[in-house]
Amino acid sequence: MAALSSPSLPAVAAAHLSAWLAPLGVSASAFDDSLALLNPLWTVHRLHARVVHRRAETASATTFELQAGPAFHGLLPGHHVMVGVDINGTRHRRAYSPRAAPGSPGRFAITVQRQPAGLVSNHLHDHVQVGHHLEVGLPAGTFTLPVTTPPRVLLIGGGSGITPLMAMLQHLHEHAPATRVTLIYFARSRAERIFAAQLEGLARSWPAFRYVPVDSHANTAPAGSGQAGSAPVLDDALLARTAPDWARTPTWCCGPTPLMATARALWQQAGQAGLLRLEAFAVTRPDGDPHARHAVSLRRAAHTARFDAAGHHTLLEAGEQAGLTLKHGCRQGICHECTCRLHRGTVRDLQHGTLLAGEGQTIRLCVSSALTDLELESLG
Repeated sequence: MAALSSPSLPAVAAAHLSAWLAPLGVSASAFDDSLALLNPLWTVHRLHARVVHRRAETASATTFELQAGPAFHGLLPGHHVMVGVDINGTRHRRAYSPRAAPGSPGRFAITVQRQPAGLVSNHLHDHVQVGHHLEVGLPAGTFTLPVTTPPRVLLIGGGSGITPLMAMLQHLHEHAPATRVTLIYFARSRAERIFAAQLEGLARSWPAFRYVPVDSHANTAPAGSGQAGSAPVLDDALLARTAPDWARTPTWCCGPTPLMATARALWQQAGQAGLLRLEAFAVTRPDGDPHARHAVSLRRAAHTARFDAAGHHTLLEAGEQAGLTLKHGCRQGICHECTCRLHRGTVRDLQHGTLLAGEGQTIRLCVSSALTDLELESLG
């Protein structure tokens, strides 16, 4: 694993200058705003990156190659970065998985899948062009390879869940080519398989890499619904054919919630849950009673906001529908900016399907739905 990079000397010097100016009344935002007038890439608190290239990967997926400034550092394969855009005067942020790109330091690429109702993904596809600047955060997350590369690695992806796995593949191919790597990649067809040509090229040129493309909806049809037909799904039989030693192999899985729920169940049944790592960029929708109303009180500093939450909405959605402006970032359960402490009541964690109850537990508004009346305290 490549070592984490550190901020460059210019970035460190700018951060020191900002700290020196703070007692004189120059806020971090004002400092960054002044630097941005000269060059947006020089900011040190709210980082920016310039779009230097864009290309279509599929009919609905586009790669944006970005050049960040000297304060951007620490990128590891599998990390995510928060990307912010202004839409109709409101800042919206989403998490995307970056891949290091050749060129100058701080250059990376994100691949964005257009979502039918995706506000940010559609904005990026339709409006962001070469030369535009985007706000970005520092790389973060725990869905990364270990410092010591294991002799075998299994990667399982579905749809746009291939993006962090592609970053891992590029790293392993360059830095640990002897590692035995298997990739099982679910997509509806080759035409919808992001990086299809690149993956096929890697499979031809990298003897230690086994590529298993699967034409399927990646376990998205409910069991017993009849929708999946004979399409292959992730199960013991598929794993036995493609990765016979799967239960003893460190595994990274990213894709639709049903795919990851299936993977979690398989590894738990095998008694090897500790070898499976999961990353989600989509959250299961609440399926509670739309007619149920749970009273929510949310305390922040000296103020308490009150609203009702229906069973089929997340707490963030319910608060926004009540006209409140609640602190949040990614809306995906990744950035933790909407974290609150649960003082009373019970919620469902939509990422893991678990119930959280009792005083003192932390929850995230964007991936929680109310099951009872709630008392919350904002930690943001």
